[in-house]
Amino acid sequence: MTPEREEKREKRHKLIEDLFILLCIASLWPVVLGWTEPIYQYLLYAALAGLIFIFVRRVRRFHAARNALRDAEDGPQIDPAPKREGTDHSQN
Repeated sequence: MTPEREEKREKRHKLIEDLFILLCIASLWPVVLGWTEPIYQYLLYAALAGLIFIFVRRVRRFHAARNALRDAEDGPQIDPAPKREGTDHSQN
C-alpha cells in the first residue's frame, strides 16, 4: 500500500473512532434519564468494549509515533557537504 493510501485509510479510521466516541456519549443519556430497559444496559456494555478497543489502538499509535520520533533522532545524521577550495564565490 502506498503511503498516501495508508494515510487516507488511517484518517478514515480516526474519523470512525471519533464518531463512535460521540455515539458512546449519546448512549449515556438513557442512564441520565433513568430509563432501565435491558437494551440500554447492552448498549452501554457494547460502548465500553468499543471504547477499550479505541483506547488500545490509540495507545499503540502513540507508542509507534514516539518510537519513530526517537529513531529519527538517533538515526544516521547527514552532515553538511564539505567546502571545496576554489569555488567560494563570496570573496568577489
